[in-house]
Amino acid sequence: MMPLSTLAPFWTDDVTAPSFSTADPPARTGIFDSALQRRGQERFSGTLRIEGGQAGAVTMRDGLVVAAGTPAAPGPESLLLRSGRISEADWTDAFAAAAPHGRMAAELVDRGLLGAAGLQVLTQVAVVDAVFAMALCGVRTCTAEPYGEDDLAPLLPADPGLDAHRLVRETARRLAAASQWREFGLEINRRPHPAVPEPVPPDDGAPRGDVLSKVNGRRTVRDIAFSLGRGLYSVMHDLATLTQDGLITFEPQLPAEPATPEPTPEGESDDLPRRRRGASEINTVLPWPPPVPDLPPPTGT
Repeated sequence: MMPLSTLAPFWTDDVTAPSFSTADPPARTGIFDSALQRRGQERFSGTLRIEGGQAGAVTMRDGLVVAAGTPAAPGPESLLLRSGRISEADWTDAFAAAAPHGRMAAELVDRGLLGAAGLQVLTQVAVVDAVFAMALCGVRTCTAEPYGEDDLAPLLPADPGLDAHRLVRETARRLAAASQWREFGLEINRRPHPAVPEPVPPDDGAPRGDVLSKVNGRRTVRDIAFSLGRGLYSVMHDLATLTQDGLITFEPQLPAEPATPEPTPEGESDDLPRRRRGASEINTVLPWPPPVPDLPPPTGT
């Protein structure tokens, strides 16, 4: 289980970037970036509905991003439960007591299940990871829906909220790293498999060993993130490192080559023999059946 103290705020390097390039991330423009920054300037309160490679939503309050979710990346609940930081029973009890009143975060802290600082870090990590995942999968449309009285508040918001401009810059940095990883075949829906029969995980205390244990050729990159309760970007970084170390690969498994047929001895033919009509002489062994006599014509009734 990874303690929350190992998770850094989103504006710092929560994992060490691989040494592909020292250049600054390229500037990215697009409908998602523009919408986030524009709504931030307008101090927008409401939801940005995302459609594209993966659907999702970004919740903003007074121009700050307080929540984001997509099926492409684990949310706060998955980060807590799948990682084992909180048990299913403790989560269920806290949810039943607090969720109807909109105080889930306070309930987790009051029960001693999480510290206030740890919870803040976790919700920030979940927001940044979800925005990265949506941008990575591609955004086709981004629709702003202003806050309404009937709208439900996020279960675990990232209070007090993330600055939209800084969030866009951090997303650009992560996308720049992910674009370099594509040379390995590392993409969200690809299935890594061990490069050797029994790869030995690194003995340096890093969580890459946990990632390696989930690599079996069937789980996708996204599946591994959900199964471990870790952020998608963090898992992708570890998979890139494992690929560089020669422990895993994203190359497809090649089928076994067909056996080469043995050469036919000289003078022989591998063609099937041709059948000649009457060669079996079966007609001389089995007599023909006797002819059937003609039936009498039908009589009237």
